[in-house]
Amino acid sequence: MRSLVVTLILLSAAVARADEPTVPTPAPAKTSPPQQLGSQISVAPPIDRWYRGRYGKNRLIHVSITAAGALIYLASETFFKADFAAVTCRWCEPDAFDHSVRDALVWSNPSRAALLSNLTGYVIAPLFTAGVMLYDLSTTDPATSRVIDDVTPVLETVVLSQLLTQAVKFAGGRARPFVHFGLPGAPGVDDNLSFFSGHTALTFGLATSAGIIAHRRHYKLEPVIWGVGMTLAATTGYLRIAADKHYLTDVLVGAVVGVGSGLAVPLLMRRPEENLTVVPTGNGLALVGSF
Repeated sequence: MRSLVVTLILLSAAVARADEPTVPTPAPAKTSPPQQLGSQISVAPPIDRWYRGRYGKNRLIHVSITAAGALIYLASETFFKADFAAVTCRWCEPDAFDHSVRDALVWSNPSRAALLSNLTGYVIAPLFTAGVMLYDLSTTDPATSRVIDDVTPVLETVVLSQLLTQAVKFAGGRARPFVHFGLPGAPGVDDNLSFFSGHTALTFGLATSAGIIAHRRHYKLEPVIWGVGMTLAATTGYLRIAADKHYLTDVLVGAVVGVGSGLAVPLLMRRPEENLTVVPTGNGLALVGSF
């Protein structure tokens, strides 16, 4: 993402005049008024070469990992989904707990709940997260390197959580509730991909990773990110059960994976010296900070 603001620094300097000594003459000589020379020097701002310097290599590595992971996920969701998804269920019967919760929460119009869950999970939550993060960046330092350092952990969290979700879905082969409880029909490629909820992992991962970044940066909208982000994530999880797409255990595991990814990725990407300060003590020096 390119820089949002380019700062131009203008320096001006005036050359002071020196008084010339005068030689006495019978008639006073007229002197011309002193001239002041002015110069204005324009200094171009330093180029933010985010891929160079001490942390440039790490940025390139994480951006590359995120891009590669996103391509792998998209390929697994499109070209190779029919090859990897279970044709028949490997995990067919729900336990009594999932059964009872499903009966209590499923809507009479599951398709409406499915539509709403797609809106909250794939549209509202990502747009909200991007909006508040860009607003916080615009009020501080919108340099390219700063934007990458803030946005990449969130994107990498999303990619990691979705790759984990996809791998477990393909391996588990759990029948979705609408398949188990519905009328027999033509089989679909998504029929046995219930465990665990990708919508829930996505939204909880977004809220957690963005919240951690906002906390580390002391952004003003941190409480908004946690409050609204977690509310959207919980709502999305509920709607996936109401849509008869997932059981409660699918949603709970998805939430754990999302939160875990949102905590782990920013922690692994944190630089060793971040949030650390050297302070004197009675016996020498100590490192203090927040974790």
